[in-house]
Amino acid sequence: MAKAERDGIDVLVIGGGITGAGVLRDAAVRGMNVLLVERGDFASGTSSSSSKLVHGGLRYIAQKQFGVVRESCQERDLLLKNNPNLIRPLPMMLPAHEGSKAPLWQLRAAMWIYSALANFRASTRFKILKPKEALKHCPDLKADKLKGAALYHDGQADDARLVLETIKSARDKGGEAVNYTEAVSFEHDEKGKISAVTIRDMLDGKVYTLHPTVVINAAGPAVERIRNMDQPVASPEVVAAKGVHIVIPSGRIKSDVCVNYETDDGRYIFMIPWGDVTIIGTTDTFSKEIDDPVVHAKDVDYILSATNKAFPSAHLTTNDICSVFAGVRPLVAEKGEQNKKPDEISREHRIWEDASGLISVAGGKLTTFRTMGQEVMKKALSRFPKKFRKKLKPVNTKDMPLRQDNFKAPELEKSLCEKFNLAAKSARHLVKNYGADALEIMNAAQPDERQSIGNSYFTYAEIPWVMQHEAATNLTDILERRMRMAILAQDRGVPEIKKIAEVAGRAAGWDEARIKKEEEGYLARIKKRYTIQPD
Repeated sequence: MAKAERDGIDVLVIGGGITGAGVLRDAAVRGMNVLLVERGDFASGTSSSSSKLVHGGLRYIAQKQFGVVRESCQERDLLLKNNPNLIRPLPMMLPAHEGSKAPLWQLRAAMWIYSALANFRASTRFKILKPKEALKHCPDLKADKLKGAALYHDGQADDARLVLETIKSARDKGGEAVNYTEAVSFEHDEKGKISAVTIRDMLDGKVYTLHPTVVINAAGPAVERIRNMDQPVASPEVVAAKGVHIVIPSGRIKSDVCVNYETDDGRYIFMIPWGDVTIIGTTDTFSKEIDDPVVHAKDVDYILSATNKAFPSAHLTTNDICSVFAGVRPLVAEKGEQNKKPDEISREHRIWEDASGLISVAGGKLTTFRTMGQEVMKKALSRFPKKFRKKLKPVNTKDMPLRQDNFKAPELEKSLCEKFNLAAKSARHLVKNYGADALEIMNAAQPDERQSIGNSYFTYAEIPWVMQHEAATNLTDILERRMRMAILAQDRGVPEIKKIAEVAGRAAGWDEARIKKEEEGYLARIKKRYTIQPD
């Protein structure tokens, strides 16, 4: 921060979710001096609480959002091609029962439109299944009055990991990002243009004054909070919609595909297999909880009711739930759309250019972060002199992987198992999450760290590595977003929390009091954010 204050920067990005990360990377690839600041941890908001799907948006066809579908399909395919370890193909099944909102003939028509919008690429091949075929993929699916199903493919990704790898890619290109750093005020010149931004380090309290040429506001659900800090927004357009998910053990619903099923109110939610667990969601309700959304009993009741009707043999109860989580989507409601239901509002993004020079962006999807970043930076570039723009590097991020995974995953996994006596599922997790760094993680670990945490596939070895290489400052950063134990480990790491905290403390140099404080902080976080709250 001191360097940025002393030497100046071209672009300041406010917000460390996937949108801000995409803007940062695009600017860094161009060779610009760019800094991202995030008042919490990277991906600590919406971008770690999604359904973890990289998808083309099949459901948006019904809303005639063809542009969103076309762009999403293209970006999904690029992510799958360029980042095969980060983004994985996911078979999706959309069943049709008698009386369904979308009968089988309509599903067939929608799939042809979906394929056409993606120029009939191989990734959009689909099959219309007969009832018996559908039940082979998901034996627990409701068989009564089942007419068939559409089988197709989308992608699956750890959303927080996607943010982290995008930021790390930007850093490799010369960009910089700092978490726990807040933009607290703007200064304006005599023409009303932003001339300086006051930044406060949330950890040590130090204050810096930066003089960027362009300021980009990518604060997600808080985007209008930042705009109001600049100048009052005359007519608010961003609305927050809360989405809740529950997490259950993978064996509770038998399925080898993700199932997109209908609820009583005509919405669709996903049942998503993910290793040892299954993620189910999401709800879609307006919310004012943009900073720290929690899961209420009524949210869980809604999901359980819909899921038990779709999979009647499951008989799910709250006793089956390993974890719950909630996120808030920033939706851009055009004039006259404020009275619509959240799932009726477009997922298209919107860019504002205020009189002060502030550029703000909101909306969009996890899948389309690259094109959003590109579009924002094209607008930002118009603020720079032509002479400056000529010095910038040509940009083609379409074919640029987020990290260089020059290895064969099966071979690396086998090597990890043989060299460190590692369980196969732990080796698979390390390679998917960290790529080639998986070997470095295990080599650097102390002998007592080269083991699984409890019965999970997570390892103690990851803890010191993410603290050193991924800007994790506390235990919650590590377990919530770097390792994802808070939602993907069936016991959320709670039984082993004492040793987890000790390993982190040893790596960070914490004293006993700090180790105890971190342990208690994570347990309190679990109780608030990953446990059902009363209505």
